[in-house]
Amino acid sequence: MISFAEKIAALEAEGYTNAPARAKLAHDIVLKAMETCGFAKNITIKGGVVMSSITGDIRRATMDMDVDFVRYGLTDANVDSWIQRLNCIDGIKIARSGDIVDLRHQNYHGKRVYLDITDSTGVVVSTKLDIGVHVHRQMAQKPMRFAIVLDDSSAMLPANSKEQMFAEKLKSLLRLGARSTRQKDVFDLCYLSDVVDRDMLRRFIALLVFDDEDMREKDFASIRARLRRIFSSPTFMQRLSGARVNWMSEPPRQVVTKILSFLDAMGN
Repeated sequence: MISFAEKIAALEAEGYTNAPARAKLAHDIVLKAMETCGFAKNITIKGGVVMSSITGDIRRATMDMDVDFVRYGLTDANVDSWIQRLNCIDGIKIARSGDIVDLRHQNYHGKRVYLDITDSTGVVVSTKLDIGVHVHRQMAQKPMRFAIVLDDSSAMLPANSKEQMFAEKLKSLLRLGARSTRQKDVFDLCYLSDVVDRDMLRRFIALLVFDDEDMREKDFASIRARLRRIFSSPTFMQRLSGARVNWMSEPPRQVVTKILSFLDAMGN
């Protein structure tokens, strides 16, 4: 019998606080269920769950989960059918809580659902799940092995590449500027700059930034100029000092300097 209470306690012993431990368990169950139910060919994992897996750092734990459907229509009926398919692990029930919410901002169209996941003793863990549609077929999704705390196993599922994540986080920062509330992305960019394939990243930045008519930046020099303006904002830099966003525990000025130096090298 699977006991959520025991798994949460084990995660807390590793250094997680209670809320991130519960979220981690919920995410692992969904990942395991997606592999078990045979949905791997129709899904790609993205966002904080991928960053947490790449870094292996408890400080990069995330409370929410982001996925994209692949060759699977994003209708309310399909979302509910998918959730039903996730009920494939003995002793665990996965159910939607509340309504399916339509998400529309900028070029993103998606759905948001809240999942309640219950073990046989009645203990519940929950997560918010944002679902989009994978549209950039030029950016191949790579299989990733996610460690699963539920049963000390793993799940192999397609996920955004490090290069795609870097390009998407960079584009978001360029678009939102100093008003961005996604300060954690700055530290993600710093970390990813050490592990990306630079040639692939150049192609992805060209696809997402340079070739986008709505973006002003058309070369690396204009990207660096835009970032320097963002990083010169005292308010933006102050927000980078928050313990919740600075998961690397590095001086923010050192982090942004490293990003600028990396992009300078990318343009040469």
